[in-house]
Order: sequence, then C-alpha cells, then structure tokens
Amino acid sequence: MTTPLRLGLPSPAAGRIGAMDELKGVAIALVILYHAGGVLAWGNVLHGELGVDIFVVLSGMGLGLSSTREGAGRFLLRRFWRVYPAYWIVLTAFLIGDATVLNLHYSGEDIVLHYLGIQTLFGDAYAMSINDSFWFVTLIVLLYVLYALLRRFMGRPDIMLLSGAVVSFGLALTYFKANQPVAFAHFGLRIPGFFIGLLTGRLLRNGLLEIPLSWALALALFLIFYVPYLSGFIFGTFWVGLALMAFYAFLLRQALPAAALGALRYLGDRSLEIYLLHQPLIRSYNVYFQTRWLGVAGLTPTGLIIGMAAGLAVTLVLSDGLHWLLKRLPTPAWLRASPAQGQAAARP
Repeated sequence: MTTPLRLGLPSPAAGRIGAMDELKGVAIALVILYHAGGVLAWGNVLHGELGVDIFVVLSGMGLGLSSTREGAGRFLLRRFWRVYPAYWIVLTAFLIGDATVLNLHYSGEDIVLHYLGIQTLFGDAYAMSINDSFWFVTLIVLLYVLYALLRRFMGRPDIMLLSGAVVSFGLALTYFKANQPVAFAHFGLRIPGFFIGLLTGRLLRNGLLEIPLSWALALALFLIFYVPYLSGFIFGTFWVGLALMAFYAFLLRQALPAAALGALRYLGDRSLEIYLLHQPLIRSYNVYFQTRWLGVAGLTPTGLIIGMAAGLAVTLVLSDGLHWLLKRLPTPAWLRASPAQGQAAARP
C-alpha cells in the first residue's frame, strides 16, 4: 500500500485564528481597489480580484476548522441564514434605488433569479445585471451545497480535491465554450480554492493531514492543471491568492502596527456588507450624483476619486448599520449553532 503524503504542524491551531479575520479585511480592500480601478479605467496592475480568491479559500478554511456533525439540511439553512438576509436587504434597496434614481428596470426573471441567488448559473446576462458583486452569492451558495454533499469525505483529501476539480472544470469548460467570460473567470475557475481551503482548515484543526497518493489525487491534479491547458485555459488564480495569504500571514502581518491590524479586522468583520454595497456607490451612483446633482459636465479622474471616497464613506456607514441590524436579527432556535461547532466559516 502506498504511504500517504503527510503534512504536519508543530501543534493544532487553538481558538480563533486572528489572521483569518484580518485576511478578510485584506481581501475586501483588494476587491475595492479592483473596482475603483475599473471606474477610472486604470490597468489592472494589482489584480485586486484576487481578493475573491482569498474569500473563497477562507470560506473553506472556516468550514475545515469547524467540528459540527449536524445534518446537511440544518447546515445549509444555517449557512444561508448568514448570507441571504444581508443579501436580500441590499438587493431590495438597489432594486428600489435603481428604479427610482437611475431609472433602471429589470425583468421579472432576472429579479427572481437574483432573490434565489442563482443568477450566475444562467450566464453573464444575469450574473452582473443588477450589481457586479452579486455574482459571488451564487458561488458561495454552490460551495456550501457541495460541502454539505461531500463533507463525509473530509477524511479522504484526494476525493475532496477530485470533487472540486470535476465541478470546477465542468463549469469552467461549459462557460468557456459558451463564450460567457464573467461566469467562466469569476465563477468556474475559483471552486478548487474552496477545497484547498477545506483541507488547509483541517490541517490547522488537527495538526496533521494525510493525503493518499491514489488514482483520485492523480486525476484531480490532471483535471486542475493539464486538461484545462489542453482546452485553451488554465486554473491559476486561487494559487496566487494562497501566495498572497501566506505573504500576509508570515511576513507582512509581523510588520504592521496594531492600529492597522485592528482596521483590517474591522473591515473583515463587515466584509460581506461592504462587498454587497460598495460597487454601485462608487460607480453608477457616483456618476449620477456628479452629473445630475452637481451638474458636472465632464467627469475627471480627480472628481471620480473624490466621489469614490464619498461613496466608500457611505458604504462604511451603511455596512456598519446593516452589520448592527443583522447581529440583532433573531435566529430561529432550530438554527442556532451548537457550542461544538468551532470557528465559523469565513464570509465575504
């Protein structure tokens, strides 16, 4: 029998891992920079979209660190309870705002798919129609469903990696061949990062991870690296996201002052609310306010930057209020987490 690959740590992680909270702050800062660069038509030098890869890996790590043994149905309901209330509030607010302020209206089908959170599955026409950030909801919902179905294989990392590779490659190839670049790049290619995060979380929790050198592992690596290359594309961004996470955790974090760490934790704690709110406020509502309210005839980079700063300030205020509200939203008794569930999964 082939000896499994063993990855070990000096000791398991104990308690909440502060770097994970800060990394959510790093991730949301990267996403904001990415969207800000899009408003200003700057070259995507920093590739801030890697912040999404960090969110995906952190979501997997959070679940890998948990020790819950609840049923799949209850797990999914609890996960959805963390995401959908905030999402529905923001989605409703923007639907009303877009209709009354920007005079933008959407089809009933588009609205229904958005409220269900499955819009990205139906391609680019729906993925980014209302808010460019909402496509992520479909991804995180899909990942939760996959985890609920596959978590019995947590003791078989090779099977977990193969499952992630099959789903990711299948979706990526479908969107690639259907000429759906948004769903392809943002959605399909990011799924393996979640499974890498799951195994990383389990390594941190137990201090040891054994990966069987099996046909499943070989096929997983084949699907992640070689087959996409033959098909004209490659998987890559989640590895870069992992590299950024390691750079922060092992090098940069040690050099940052306490105030900077606190600011990152603050952003990370509100990252879901900021993620859902910020993009329209720094882009479409920024342009509307300057052209319609202030009467600016020609928008300049300086004016756009000032407007984005104001939009981000509004985002932080609204995010703080929404975060406060959601904290006080009563959770049904049958959805409350048990004390043994460990560290919660990361949210964007």
